[in-house]
Amino acid sequence: MNSIEQILHSMDMQYHEKRANMARLAEDSLAPLKISEETKSYLDKKILCDMNEGARPYRPRYVLPDYVKFIKQGSEYLDIQPPKDLYEAVNAMLILYKYVPSITGYPVYVGQIDDVLEPFMDTVSEKEAYNLIKMLLINIDRTLPDAFVHMNIGPKDSKVGRLVIQIERELRKAIPNVTLKCSEETPDDLIKYGIESALENIKPYFVNHKLMTNDLGEDYGVVSCYNSLRIGGGAHTLTRLNLKALAEESKDYEDFMNVQLPKAVKSLSELTNARIKYLVEDVKFFESSFLAKEELIDLNKFKSMLSIYGTFECVEIFTGKQMGHDERANEVAEEICKRFAELVRNEDALYCGGTKGKHGVHAQGGLESDTDTTPAIRIKYGCEPDIFDHINLSGKLHKYFDTGCSDIYLFDETAKNNIDGMLRVVKGALENGIRVLSINSDSSEFIRITGYLVKKTDINKFNEGKNLREDSVVLGALSMKNGIEERKVRTV
Repeated sequence: MNSIEQILHSMDMQYHEKRANMARLAEDSLAPLKISEETKSYLDKKILCDMNEGARPYRPRYVLPDYVKFIKQGSEYLDIQPPKDLYEAVNAMLILYKYVPSITGYPVYVGQIDDVLEPFMDTVSEKEAYNLIKMLLINIDRTLPDAFVHMNIGPKDSKVGRLVIQIERELRKAIPNVTLKCSEETPDDLIKYGIESALENIKPYFVNHKLMTNDLGEDYGVVSCYNSLRIGGGAHTLTRLNLKALAEESKDYEDFMNVQLPKAVKSLSELTNARIKYLVEDVKFFESSFLAKEELIDLNKFKSMLSIYGTFECVEIFTGKQMGHDERANEVAEEICKRFAELVRNEDALYCGGTKGKHGVHAQGGLESDTDTTPAIRIKYGCEPDIFDHINLSGKLHKYFDTGCSDIYLFDETAKNNIDGMLRVVKGALENGIRVLSINSDSSEFIRITGYLVKKTDINKFNEGKNLREDSVVLGALSMKNGIEERKVRTV
């Protein structure tokens, strides 16, 4: 009751924030789901983590509606007819966004926006198209104030895609996150246009379209931080394993690989399946959601996400060396990633048709509460090797994580004067096997935390005690203590 009173009387939260926190309290007032004592022990020791998703999941963590299908068929539930021009298409999208659930309360996916809107570009003038897409992006920033909201463009060139990059560069806002899918059909000048933008505002991400389609097929989306899921599907839940903590519980490397890791993955699968079963069978989300009834989402396209973090520290414990700086450490890192992926795929997953009845494998980007534990399979901030050694190592590791993995490279100001050199870096990284790549310059007012963006000025405002519209600024400000500003600055 004290927590309820604190929320009700808080001067630091707006109405929608109070409502969301009250809902979380109500959910967590229920008894936890039934799991084995061994799995409970792993949770208590913080070897396993449920990502604070709540005691009783009543909506999937991530939902990716088929927005192209929505535009073609309209929606009976929302009383929307198929749009006839760009005005109606933008209006329809803005309406649907308000009805798309996720763990954050906001949609984590606002569409492969070029596929959605490009067919309507010839229904208006160039000026009108610019104004409408600008209105769309401003509306998303103001009404969906969460940096995990994610928009995709590419790999084909399009007027819509170029306008998104142009306008986002002009607006200089953290929301939405933007991804540019890159393949052989993506023209170099479009990638260079994206690079110029990214060196200012960290948008867009650059995505290895070939690797993604090999894992997921053509209809995939990159959402939230950098998670890769099927359009029309999503992820029921995300759970994670702290490799550092598990290593500290192990006798030696052999015990870790052959005894402790298999046991921990089995418990991680149990935890995940318990949450999925409750969502699908008890809450019956897919039987009640209009998104499912109108076939904008399909249970058979959903999956789960089993993830790791603390790989850097885990490797250091067993080798005494750092990833990126020692060949044996690099070999151990790959052995661990490969073993984790194999163990995950040996476990049966409930209602995970999106990955053919198996769990998805993920490298999780970390939480603001993580201290002395490096996100995902990344190298600890400030310990990064030469960029080409870094790319080579990451290329070996990213292939194991079909539901998401990314790298973040920070460049000095001179990179803006060498866009051709940056193009070689970006294309070389993707060709080398990096799944998702983020670049930025050290002079940018934006910071990529783990996969989402915040502005330095907003972090300063939060630290001064000011109330901000964007929920994710709080997470970003709290995460800064984990050494993010120590990222190595590269030159080209």
